[in-house]
Amino acid sequence: MCLNEGTVRKLDRAKRTAVIETSDGKEVTLKFPEDLIIEVAEEETMGMQGGSFEDLQEGYLVEFEHAELEEGSGECRSLTCIS
Repeated sequence: MCLNEGTVRKLDRAKRTAVIETSDGKEVTLKFPEDLIIEVAEEETMGMQGGSFEDLQEGYLVEFEHAELEEGSGECRSLTCIS
C-alpha cells in the first residue's frame, strides 16, 4: 500500500477514475471501487463525514492510500478530502 497526498486534477465519473497530482509533481490515475468510503470535510462541525465518489471535485486536496497496479495507476483503498 502507498499513502500519498495530492490534488484532484481530473474526474471521470463514468469510469470511476481520478487523476491526482501528487505533492512531488507526479500524476497517478486511480480507480475507485463501488464500496470505497470517502471522508469529506464537514464545514459546520470542522470534522469529517462519510461521502462517496460523487462528492469529489476537481481541485480538492486529498490524502489517499492505494494499491499500485502498474506504473502511474492503481486502485484507491481509502481517500480523505483535506481541503
